[in-house]
Amino acid sequence: MNALLLSLGLASLAQAAGVVALSSDRLTAYEAPIAAFEQALGEPVQVIQLDGDRRKAMRVAEDLRQDRPSLVFALGAKAAWLAATELKGVPIVHVAVLDPARYGIEGAFITGVGMEMPPEMVLSQFQLFAPDVQTIGIVVWQGNKNPHIDEAIEAARRAGYELVVRRVSRTKDVRRGYTSLRKQIDALWILPDPVVVTPQNFRTLRDESLRARIPLLVYSEQLVHAGAFMCVAPNWDGVGRQAADLARRILDGTTAASVRPVSPDTPRILINADSGESLGLDVDEVLLDFVDEVVRASADR
Repeated sequence: MNALLLSLGLASLAQAAGVVALSSDRLTAYEAPIAAFEQALGEPVQVIQLDGDRRKAMRVAEDLRQDRPSLVFALGAKAAWLAATELKGVPIVHVAVLDPARYGIEGAFITGVGMEMPPEMVLSQFQLFAPDVQTIGIVVWQGNKNPHIDEAIEAARRAGYELVVRRVSRTKDVRRGYTSLRKQIDALWILPDPVVVTPQNFRTLRDESLRARIPLLVYSEQLVHAGAFMCVAPNWDGVGRQAADLARRILDGTTAASVRPVSPDTPRILINADSGESLGLDVDEVLLDFVDEVVRASADR
């Protein structure tokens, strides 16, 4: 029996200490997925906060090696990286990790719920709030290997949009890339990109798009609070429930290698009303009933 468990990669589950939720930082945003995960899993979960402290993380890893959990629910890149590198052989279900492969968070024992919403879902929502848009511009680093970029481009084309894509080689080329396409587009779509999405570049793209009255579609709630028009982000309760479903399959005997990562299936829609007014977009009040959060500058002060 032990040999069979070992061959399936399940030896650690036979002598496990239970499920651990490992949180990179003590963030309010992580509370909802942890609560939803525990409720959907139907069993107690030990929550460990790393507080963004590397020394604490190493101490936690040593403790968990001594008392190995049956599964780690990792929230954030730091927690997922720690579990992947320090807890070899322990199944990991991660959430709130943007582009896991970039951090080496991948392998036979690792699965999770992605950060990127399905682009078809994003565009279908965007079309409701900006129905006159026909041409979308995208500025992306030419070295960006995240498959979500190509998926987003293809989804936009399938949805009937014209695409103008500028690929840049350096952070300082982003302004020039935008300038070269701004007269050809009706909207700008910012996708996850470590070279394009810097604080300075975001401010430039936000200000220039508002000046040109071009709606700015983004992937992050924080960017909407910072002035972008709209995002379709993951709903954290839904992410927690999806993670629990992946975890339950593993705990019930399916090898983690067979449990493929999934995209979020429940959207959270944010609209920046101030940006919408500056753009001259007349958003139907009925549509706002379907928005999870309407952001105004006065609410952020």
